[in-house]
Amino acid sequence: MRRHIIIALILLCACSGITHARDFDPTVDGWRFENWGETGAACIGSCDFSWDIYRKAYLGVNPTQDCVEAPLDCAFYEIFKKCAEKGNCGGMSLLSLALFKYGGYMGFCSPAMFYSGTDRPDRDDLHQAINILQARQFSASGIENLIDTFDANEVNDAVVAFNKARDGIASGDYCVLSIANSAMGDVAHTVIPYKVWQSTMGDYPKIMYIWDSVVSPDDHPEHYQNDDNALVINSPTDWKYVQSPTRTYSGSGGSGAWCFAVPMSVVLPKSRQPMALDMVFDALMTVFVSGPGAAASQVSDDEGHELYKTDADTHLLRSDFETDPAKRLKGVVRWPWYGAAARPTLKPPAKVVTPKQVRTIAPTQSTDETPGELYFIRRTAGNTAPLNLAINGSQYKAVIGVNRNLIQIEGNSTERAKDVIKVSGLAGGGQSMEISSLAAGRVLNIRQIREETNGGDWRSIEIKNLKTARGIPVAIDVMENMETIVVSSRDQAVNFDANIQQRVKGQLTTKSIQRMTTAPGQSLEVAPTGFRTLEKSEVRLLDLKRSRPTAAKNETIVK
Repeated sequence: MRRHIIIALILLCACSGITHARDFDPTVDGWRFENWGETGAACIGSCDFSWDIYRKAYLGVNPTQDCVEAPLDCAFYEIFKKCAEKGNCGGMSLLSLALFKYGGYMGFCSPAMFYSGTDRPDRDDLHQAINILQARQFSASGIENLIDTFDANEVNDAVVAFNKARDGIASGDYCVLSIANSAMGDVAHTVIPYKVWQSTMGDYPKIMYIWDSVVSPDDHPEHYQNDDNALVINSPTDWKYVQSPTRTYSGSGGSGAWCFAVPMSVVLPKSRQPMALDMVFDALMTVFVSGPGAAASQVSDDEGHELYKTDADTHLLRSDFETDPAKRLKGVVRWPWYGAAARPTLKPPAKVVTPKQVRTIAPTQSTDETPGELYFIRRTAGNTAPLNLAINGSQYKAVIGVNRNLIQIEGNSTERAKDVIKVSGLAGGGQSMEISSLAAGRVLNIRQIREETNGGDWRSIEIKNLKTARGIPVAIDVMENMETIVVSSRDQAVNFDANIQQRVKGQLTTKSIQRMTTAPGQSLEVAPTGFRTLEKSEVRLLDLKRSRPTAAKNETIVK
């Protein structure tokens, strides 16, 4: 027993030693295995991240994957679970830096080269630890930092990245460096700038020497011995890193690439996910758009500020973003790594294949559906001003979440067309939504959920099978803390079903109302008479004049 205690103390001392007194050495502090994506045989069980990894990545996540108990946690999990499908370079970089700085982290000891592997780690626990840190980029602090970077127009400013890397090396708060050849993530990659150099004859060149998870020092020692790992900077947007004879990263003269540094202290610690219950000071709104060929063509406010310069069907270049400070919608960022290097073109080139070339595509590698577009929007607490989201597609799903509130919209049509969704009052006492579609007959299912601050209790209102007419808006107002629904549409009658649910102290109750209709130009108010016994309550249907919402025209009681 005494011998075991002594061995444990020796290992503890070894893992807790101060290692950052020396310089980062890529041949010692980098991993021996290379970057991998969570696909096929590289996965541990399911290629989707497990709920256990989700809980370890963020604070305050529900203990179990119970979507009745924690619907907002489940909603963000659906977005989060594939964040390492294309690679784990961020997680590998962060854990390597953590071991170097602290001597040990998450039960693993420095140096990183001690751990074996080839195309991924040999140990499952190390594999999952890297997965967890890969997911930390989605933490609230990481998202806030990315929004600041976009708002400051520093997404492709290699000089700013160089200065942050230099300061981080001096202070011990090393940075990870994000690089890509296009704004939508063409081979998006994360590396470690562990050493910098600047010419004494002028401002340029500046050089960042980087450790790259794709280039193992064991397999490619010359990459680090011959300074082939240099990212050379000749101006803020004129930078270049040759990863291999077939892969070069460069600033492309500022036409769409990115190069920015993030201090490890921002994304390494465990923090909240953006839909967490207590994200109330700077409210982070999450917007996720998915569906076969679906894309957001614009994000804007009612004052004329826009995220994109045009309302094109889809946006693939950073030059599409509005850069005029007077016109740009600030505090909005499209998450650049989501679906990185995987987004198909709308019209792929024709290709002739022989029978021997045909292969089976796994369900997770479907070429029929894009991975989706993910946006984060920072708004100060209490800001309920309208936000407009334009979506193109025949079928789409939009998820909008902020501070205990979630809206899920599913749109289906036989034709590809644009819908404009205006949301206001989100997270306030009342929420308003107006949807206008250019499709001839768009069928909408809309669910709004609000969680209570104690967690576990929530209320939801779902409008189902609502069919719109081309160009005629449908308005849905949820009032009195999710107790009343008002549905209306100008110049047409609207048919719909409703499903009202609430969960209180673990008890789920439901009230469904079928085949309701509004009169043209009138509003229909739908309100259960009591929520304590929701499933047994009556429902009051009240026709209101659209121009005078307090004037009752007709009242019906539904059992």
